Amino acid sequence: MRRSSVAGAAPRWWLYLPAFFLIAAGWALALPVNGTYDEKDHIARAYAVTTGQLTTHRTVVDRRDDRKPAFLVPASLMPGNSNVDCAWAPRPARPADCQRWTTDRARVLTPSGAARYSPVYYLLVGAPLVIAPDRTGILLARLMSALAAAALLAGAAGAALRLGSRLLALGVVLTATPMAANLAGSVNPNGLEIAAGVAVCCGLLALLRAPDALLGDRAVRRLLVLVGVGSLVLLTVRQLGPALLTLIVTACVALARPGRIAQLWRRRETRWIVAGSWSLGLAGSLGWMAYSGVAGVAAVVRDAQHLAPSELAQVLATRRIPFYLRQVVGQFDYGETKPPLVVTAAWYLLLGAVVVPSLIHGGRRLTLVAAALGAACLGLLLTLELHYLPIIGWFAQGRYAMPAATGVVLCAACAPRFERRLASRRRLRPYCTVLTFTAAALHVYLLAFVMTRFRSGPGARLDPFTGVWQPPVGALPPLLAVLAGGTILAVLAAVATGDRTRGPVHTPPEQHALPSTPNVQ
Repeated sequence: MRRSSVAGAAPRWWLYLPAFFLIAAGWALALPVNGTYDEKDHIARAYAVTTGQLTTHRTVVDRRDDRKPAFLVPASLMPGNSNVDCAWAPRPARPADCQRWTTDRARVLTPSGAARYSPVYYLLVGAPLVIAPDRTGILLARLMSALAAAALLAGAAGAALRLGSRLLALGVVLTATPMAANLAGSVNPNGLEIAAGVAVCCGLLALLRAPDALLGDRAVRRLLVLVGVGSLVLLTVRQLGPALLTLIVTACVALARPGRIAQLWRRRETRWIVAGSWSLGLAGSLGWMAYSGVAGVAAVVRDAQHLAPSELAQVLATRRIPFYLRQVVGQFDYGETKPPLVVTAAWYLLLGAVVVPSLIHGGRRLTLVAAALGAACLGLLLTLELHYLPIIGWFAQGRYAMPAATGVVLCAACAPRFERRLASRRRLRPYCTVLTFTAAALHVYLLAFVMTRFRSGPGARLDPFTGVWQPPVGALPPLLAVLAGGTILAVLAAVATGDRTRGPVHTPPEQHALPSTPNVQ
């Protein structure tokens, strides 16, 4: 079988692994404990799951006078319940030096808002917390989470190279936003979930849209494994997994080449790997929901709101939706650290530089799929708001939809016409390189911005090297890690090869079908 030039580029997927890992590791090294959304809840849950506490009947009253499920964890694992949140409460917010640690490993009841979450993610990151129940264990758990997310993102970049698309590889880089890196570098399943969504989307796009005869048996099997692993992760780490996977698969199937789905389904590996992972993941997800009762939410009268339709529409349009959009790029700690609007706008300009021209050149079907996927993700968030607002108050966050919402960028980027237009004018390489370098610079800036907040307090002048609190490894290593990771991505953008830079692959008619293996029952 004739192979295209992209086949030589595909093995370079592993070069993306250290790049994505270094960026997430920079956040892992820079943040104080509980320095991002709900991390204290996930740390307690991870320790509990790894020590056999899958569920709990114990409760404790937290700092807001709410009665929450609680686990027995060592007192040394986190600052005491009274000061793990001290950087945020009481107001005004303060630097992170207010946290107080103890070396006492006696087990104490510790509340966790993630007490009924699926144990899958926590089994992955929990061992370091048991071996070293202190800041060292938390850092190691963060790095393990960062490595798992980086592996999925590297696999997604590899799928883009298999498809022969530099723009899709660039799309992977740009959808790994600072918010995604922040979550991947913390003890929080949301970061791994976002990476899994990107991996599934890129794997499916490569399988369903690769030019005929471009993929050999080995490449198809690897892509199927990527889709299977990503799907299993997406289905099992958080409750929205089944809905998010459905959105991703629907969008990719809508963009499939004619006859490609039937060709893939005739392969035994497709049924074993993809269908098997979907069935296993869905059964595990639904089974855990039924066992744990995670879908049931106790009413919180203090936070519940009952708004008139006109007022509800106004709040959604002026406050909630802008919050979703900002958080996708980065609204940090517990949403209180907001970067300058111009920085968020700059990241959206990078995304627009890929999406808008790709849609203009990509045709009506691509535009409809991308618009429908974006609308469905927004609809999912609004549905969550409407359901939970009268029960517990405002609930949805932009990061919840990111595993599927990244597909808007990725689906647009996989369309070949705009990429070939750039290549024909010898602009594709500098285009991807400039956008990647700009993204890397924004990553470094936003990390420095958040470090300044925790070192010196909210509103301090940008200076990550001074302040009353300091990351355990110092201020320079996190910034160097992110800079190194961004530099690697920029170099890869400059040197990556792809089939679309050399024109379409021409193959004899009899080779136009995907290679298939014997249909052995």
